[in-house]
Amino acid sequence: MNITILSCNTGGGHNSAAAAIARELDAQGHTYKIYNTLDFLPPSSARLISRGHDFAYRHAPKLYGAGYRYEEKHPPVLLYEQCGKGCLPLWEALTEQGAQAVICVHVFPAMMMTELSGRGLYLPSYFVATDYTCSPGVSELVVDGICIPHPLLAEEFAARFQEAKEEKSLPADRLYPTGIPVSPEFAPAADQEAVRVKLHMVGRSHVLVLACGSMGAGPLRSAAEVIRQQLGEDDLLVVVCGSNRRLHRQCRTAFMDDPRVRVLGYTKRMAQFLQAADLLITKAGGLTTTEAVAAGVPIFYLDAIPGCESRNIDFMTRHGYALAIRAEEELPALLQGCLSGALDPTAMVRRRSETFPRHAAANIVKLLSE
Repeated sequence: MNITILSCNTGGGHNSAAAAIARELDAQGHTYKIYNTLDFLPPSSARLISRGHDFAYRHAPKLYGAGYRYEEKHPPVLLYEQCGKGCLPLWEALTEQGAQAVICVHVFPAMMMTELSGRGLYLPSYFVATDYTCSPGVSELVVDGICIPHPLLAEEFAARFQEAKEEKSLPADRLYPTGIPVSPEFAPAADQEAVRVKLHMVGRSHVLVLACGSMGAGPLRSAAEVIRQQLGEDDLLVVVCGSNRRLHRQCRTAFMDDPRVRVLGYTKRMAQFLQAADLLITKAGGLTTTEAVAAGVPIFYLDAIPGCESRNIDFMTRHGYALAIRAEEELPALLQGCLSGALDPTAMVRRRSETFPRHAAANIVKLLSE
């Protein structure tokens, strides 16, 4: 089959999910093409969505959260207006490619496919949810299937579709608990010590990874300082700043004299660092969460950006899959409990291994032939 994958450049997670699906399509002999859906919009509209999201996410989290809460109760009219501007250019690209089906890893391209369907221009399309909640805009979609991250979310998604508009409610058999697709390199280490040798971590008692997603958002620098104060002499803290160059410079300067702290920018070796880690301390992005689950590393969440991240925390902590720190002052006691052995964070890993879907990308590709 000839498949189109539609992503949206508003953070690295969606593109990572697209890449994982593309790898599976290739392995099964399908052809594919990945598009950034913003490229089909007028430049002014693309900048509005991309820069607006980036600014609110990094610099105005309360504004971001307020917008998220509003859109949970009201259809995202502005986004639908913007996506309408790119529908026909997108359809031309799909036609030129000879696409037989479309997989959307962001709600915005799924909105565009919904708009096209309303205009009588139809291709089989599937939406892949990349957060552990039914995000704003999803319940208004008209698609052939919704791929959800976990079976326990089926009730929430079904209820949100029912609330949005009864005649558009999605039948239960169109909700597919496939999981969120991540690269197969995110897997438990067969030999953690061998991974640590490759990463020059020999002799470390505990390895902690602190990461705040591809954009390096959230209270990373202050959290790093709090964690550093709890480290033993042979412990190591790896601080991953992502693409946030300013944060990277600040952290390198702040911790350059401490051999127990290693500061990184964007890295392609994140899977190895998670395999080497005893604990991941992170913000609650959907892809970061799923990568940690796949790698079998315990998760401590930092203060979330209101919206999908806070919903991710609610889901993961409610089911005992992760722990969350609501205030930075709670971090020292929680860390000391883990480092001393008083707490057993591996219990959450065992619970996740029993219930989380595996091979998400393969599960999604399988839908195309059903």
